[in-house]
Amino acid sequence: MKPTTTQESLLHLDYMTLLVFLRLYEFQSGKLTAESFNVPQSKISRCLSRLREAFDDPLFIKKVSGLEITDKSQRLYPILKRIEINHIDLAQEIDKSIETLNSEIVIHAPSGFTNGVLRKLYNCQCNNACMKPCVKSAVLQDNGANDEEMLLNSHCDIVITCNPSIHVGIQSQKICEVTDTFVVARENHPIWDEMYKPILDRVLNYPVILTEVLHFNSELEATPLKQFADSRQRELLVAAKTNNLNEISDFLVGTDAITLVVSQGAVDYLTHDDNIRAQIVPRKEREELMRNKPNMTLYMQTRKSERKLSECVKNKIAELITTGANGCIKACQFER
Repeated sequence: MKPTTTQESLLHLDYMTLLVFLRLYEFQSGKLTAESFNVPQSKISRCLSRLREAFDDPLFIKKVSGLEITDKSQRLYPILKRIEINHIDLAQEIDKSIETLNSEIVIHAPSGFTNGVLRKLYNCQCNNACMKPCVKSAVLQDNGANDEEMLLNSHCDIVITCNPSIHVGIQSQKICEVTDTFVVARENHPIWDEMYKPILDRVLNYPVILTEVLHFNSELEATPLKQFADSRQRELLVAAKTNNLNEISDFLVGTDAITLVVSQGAVDYLTHDDNIRAQIVPRKEREELMRNKPNMTLYMQTRKSERKLSECVKNKIAELITTGANGCIKACQFER
């Protein structure tokens, strides 16, 4: 059935045929047009036949001096040229997008929750049919006060934080709630010998390394342990404040200092040294410790306009952070 409208006629034209029209118009030569596409002239002739049928016009009339351009061709040329330009722009945008998808991912997160995340992220496979690694290159950096600004300005791609964002350009996804606390000290520390006393009361007898988590306990008065000490009318002796697990490990081995950590990942990292030991705080004592402060909740922040991160990558990072926070057994608490 012969097309009855111009729109129906255009459905039978492919992009290559439109390019043939443009080159015939610009070169005014079937031979030069064929050479530009590296195809036989017969193919150019077939494309021209389709163009004439679609536009119901001869378009180009063969003369001794070359091709004569019809009035309809003159009207069509600027329209079809815009199509070519837009097509080039589209191809460039796709190339940029692919390049972005393959580029490095920068993650800002509390260091205690990210033990082994990069190694596991590189080894994980996409859930889709491609079965390729989720991430080719990633960098983990500690949280900072200007994380949201860096996220919005594309200086990082994911922020793991204790607060959901209220910025209109940022999407916040709840990952998990942190439900445990651990006491960590050197293996031969006397705190392990005083089994008849509640462990948190024992903690207050020694210098403490405060493990900072931005927006949760970065201020001394906001730390659960400081509030717990105040409720006991005890003094909290602070030996250091840091979120660097290497620094914490050095402090623990070389001094009488102890520390409290809230992530399984931090425990795994610190107790990898045989000279360091950890013990979970019993549930009732932990309830007392957290009486004036809610449990830490971790959120993933990403740009709402983000194109680099697939859902597979975001889900995998959230899963790994959850495992770092609460261990493999509790990873099922991860909220998609």
